[in-house]
Amino acid sequence: MEIIVPVIYFTAISLQLIFILFIFTKLNGHHDSPTDIEGQQFPGVSIIIASFNELHNLKELIPLLESQDYPDLEIVIADDRSEDGTYDYLLTNEGRFSKVIFVRIKDLPSHFTAKKYAVTMGIKKSSKDVLLFTDADCRPASDQWVKQMVAQLTADKDIVLGFSPYTYFPGRLNALIRYETFQTALQYLSFALAKIPYMGVGRNLMYRKSLFWSTNGFAKHVGLLSGDDDLFINEASRSNNVAVCIGKDTHTESIPKLTWEEWYTQKRRHLSVGKKYKFRDKFNLGILWFGQILTWFGLIPMLFVNPDWFIAPEWSRIPSELLKEYGLRHWYPFNDWIRLILGIFVFWLIVKWIVLAVANKKLGKTINAWKIPYYDFLYAVYLLIFGVITVFSNPKKIKWR
Repeated sequence: MEIIVPVIYFTAISLQLIFILFIFTKLNGHHDSPTDIEGQQFPGVSIIIASFNELHNLKELIPLLESQDYPDLEIVIADDRSEDGTYDYLLTNEGRFSKVIFVRIKDLPSHFTAKKYAVTMGIKKSSKDVLLFTDADCRPASDQWVKQMVAQLTADKDIVLGFSPYTYFPGRLNALIRYETFQTALQYLSFALAKIPYMGVGRNLMYRKSLFWSTNGFAKHVGLLSGDDDLFINEASRSNNVAVCIGKDTHTESIPKLTWEEWYTQKRRHLSVGKKYKFRDKFNLGILWFGQILTWFGLIPMLFVNPDWFIAPEWSRIPSELLKEYGLRHWYPFNDWIRLILGIFVFWLIVKWIVLAVANKKLGKTINAWKIPYYDFLYAVYLLIFGVITVFSNPKKIKWR
């Protein structure tokens, strides 16, 4: 134990530092391609929105999409059996929109899950070569969203990954949701820039229509509730066909879950499909997440290991007389080991804090940077709890609500 436990802990911290310094810093050094390049071509874009009883959101979102500064744009609404008047609203064009088309879904095929069928029908209805996805409850940060996303879709790229933060509300749940969302974005964007793309988020995602059909759409995971975004990107992405777009004007902000129960249901559904990722991606994320858990929760046990093979120089030790004066003489054998472990842990924490604070600034300061250590610990708790839940869950039995 005196050898095994320290080796495991030092390995966990070393791997964490590798991810932090060589993967996450990719995002910190990234700059989006500009939109004002002379002679730049802007292909036709279809914005795809799958909508189930989202009339109140569509009334707010559609005007924002219609006002996008883009020359060739259509908005495709896939009305997924809504019962709130969405069909009548779209049929009569009550909002007098010029770019909106829609497809009404009356019945759901037995072999399809609702979201994937709605998205597929929306894609079939679309007439443009590039597809841009968001949700009805999302709001683009500016009228430059479409143009800046398209600017990253160069000739050698088929996919553009965007960022979709959640709206700020007071309270610990909201802060944890925003930090978890930030961590997720940091990971999938950084890995993509490191040429190891593994997922995207459907609230802000673009890819070519030809890619969807050449990948056979959602055929490999059509029976799973989730995965219309991350599983598709996991399958269709290659080391060199993915770009990212992180400018603040390209964010699509949405309202987060407001209760712990709703958030639990959402995260259980999202994380359940991780079992279907490529082995490479499951391995990378497993190492990253286990390292996070072990670094935080292994700290206290490590302080009490006191291996015989470690002897600090005499000059670096706390004098036994000083410990005796404060009634801590029994701590003398541990004091040099404790300082080593705490020193390594603090070094890891400071490095991570700095890198994440810079990444947070790049992503529009979606979290409070000074609270990163506190929420990073809560994130480790989150990974531990949901990691156990995910291992024992069946993605085919997960409910949407």
